[in-house]
Amino acid sequence: MNINQSDITSLNETGLFYKFALPNILSFILMSSAGIVDGIFIGNYAGELSLAAVNISYPVFSFIWGLAMMVMVGGAVSTGKYLGEKNTEKACQIFTKSIITVAVITIIISIIILIFTEEIIYLIGGSDKTTPISVLYIKIVIPFVMFTTIGYGLSVFARVDGFPYTASFALITGAVINIVLDALFIAVFNMGVAGAAYATGISFLAGFIILFIHFAMKKGVLRISLKLNNFSEILKSSFNGLSEFLNEISVGVTMALFNIIMMKYAKEEGVAAFTAINYILWLGNMVNYAAADSLNPLISTNYGAGKFNRIKNFLITGLIFTISNGIFIFFLISFFGDTLTALFIKNTSSAAFNMAVEFMSIIKWAFFLSGVNMVFSSYFTAMLRPKESAIIATLRSLILPCSMLLILPLYFGKTGIYTVIPVSELLTFAAALTLFMLSRKFLLKR
Repeated sequence: MNINQSDITSLNETGLFYKFALPNILSFILMSSAGIVDGIFIGNYAGELSLAAVNISYPVFSFIWGLAMMVMVGGAVSTGKYLGEKNTEKACQIFTKSIITVAVITIIISIIILIFTEEIIYLIGGSDKTTPISVLYIKIVIPFVMFTTIGYGLSVFARVDGFPYTASFALITGAVINIVLDALFIAVFNMGVAGAAYATGISFLAGFIILFIHFAMKKGVLRISLKLNNFSEILKSSFNGLSEFLNEISVGVTMALFNIIMMKYAKEEGVAAFTAINYILWLGNMVNYAAADSLNPLISTNYGAGKFNRIKNFLITGLIFTISNGIFIFFLISFFGDTLTALFIKNTSSAAFNMAVEFMSIIKWAFFLSGVNMVFSSYFTAMLRPKESAIIATLRSLILPCSMLLILPLYFGKTGIYTVIPVSELLTFAAALTLFMLSRKFLLKR
């Protein structure tokens, strides 16, 4: 389904938001589901130790993914602005340069990770028991990472180009393939963590192929441009995606610190408990992130067209949606927390299971504000106000969680670890609301 640029600046805001958000949410849920199914199969067929080892390996990918998101999201915002101004040639140049830049970055960092895999794993919380498993997982997945960074970028540009359903189809297809291969490799062939790694890598490749074919067939406005003489422009456009980079790299750093602290206070069982919680937290936040992410092309295009009243309406719609989703997740965890935990930790009498249940009873409060904070960050990005967006992203994903992790456990032990995320979301909301109130005069004047 093609949504024209004129539609983005003219159709009803609420209806248009859901036309972009629903397929994006569906694709992100399925993407999350693929990772969650990884966790379910690993936890049930390979055990708690393997579950912890895979979780410890995730921060390794954060730097690559963060740089890719910075370039792609920043490039997409600039592209949306140029399309709103009817400057197609400039939009195509940004599109092409963004893809090339991400490809080069991915190759360089992947090589470094492959050379120093074991050292990196020990640095981010691996133990003698978990490190060999983490190294195996990383060395299988890394050769496929190029396909996920470029594939993600193509999906972002496809949405800006008016093809949100094509972008979602590619992501959904990759997720479904991942789930099917998980069942085949882990449950049937008994390949354990290696099976999960191969399933993940192949799913990356599938999503990339679909989007590559879409752009190769020249179905939309965006084309590969041969005018690539000024790559400094990518640095400027990437600055608009700085909050996405900070958010992703911060998630990696925070996750690594969580693993280190949990390993200190509760050993491998504690990391396994955090892993189970992290999958559930990941799913809930993916819905909020997808909704907030959908605002980027809508707000940036209307910003380029000078339609500021529509921007206000998009912002309100996004806030209402994420608040409603937060309430739903809170009650879902309240009534089915034990059942959700048992999906990942089969032994319901184990120390890991009991820690996870206790963790979940506290962390559920974070969902009331997590989506709101994501919407404010996305709003500032789309309005070409990267400083405010970066402040929110950094506070939420790095500064506050890491500070709380270093302080709260000293006074409250494991309970202090459990309260880190809710406290961080509350303090981030206070900062985000303050930044919005300070900047709203800019919007009202328009």
